[in-house]
Amino acid sequence: MTTALAEKQDQRIARPLKVLVPLIKEDLQHGRDAAERAGLPYYQAAGEKMLEAKGQLKHGEFMPWITRNFSVKVQQANLYMAFAEHAESQNVAATSFSSLSDFQRETGRRPADYNTLSSRTPSWHEPVKQIVGRLDTEMLNLKREDMKRQEERDAQKKLALQLIDIGYKVLARELHPDKGGSREAMARLNAVRDRLKQNA
Repeated sequence: MTTALAEKQDQRIARPLKVLVPLIKEDLQHGRDAAERAGLPYYQAAGEKMLEAKGQLKHGEFMPWITRNFSVKVQQANLYMAFAEHAESQNVAATSFSSLSDFQRETGRRPADYNTLSSRTPSWHEPVKQIVGRLDTEMLNLKREDMKRQEERDAQKKLALQLIDIGYKVLARELHPDKGGSREAMARLNAVRDRLKQNA
């Protein structure tokens, strides 16, 4: 602490603790309220995405999905979705409320109401689903073509190996030392066969 600051505090008359306690509590509450209001657009955005995800999951899968992926309780997730649904249906800004609690008070929404939320499918969802389906079909066709190409490559490799073996046997009859050839010629034939098999 600087000397000037220490002197300034010494000159100021300190308020009694019983006066400071409510003032500090008020400051902290204002800070929490400001943080809550600042967070509302993010809660709305999260609720919108949760509603979007709900439309893609089967009945009974959504809540386990929420608890598995996010550190929020089911009741809190329902509150975010209700908040997002209300903001969109009433065409109001998220910051029209001072907090999520204020939203609950103003609209009369209770946690029990949120469990009956219908899953909402955004208007762009169906066209995207069709595109994804078309891409899946195209990918499947490409995989089939890849499989056909792989099968063709495998067949060619098998044929190449058979051809190498046949050629090797024919040439081995001539180049083998017992058949009038030499060790060097047979070693060369073996080396060529091995290299061809590796390249096949």
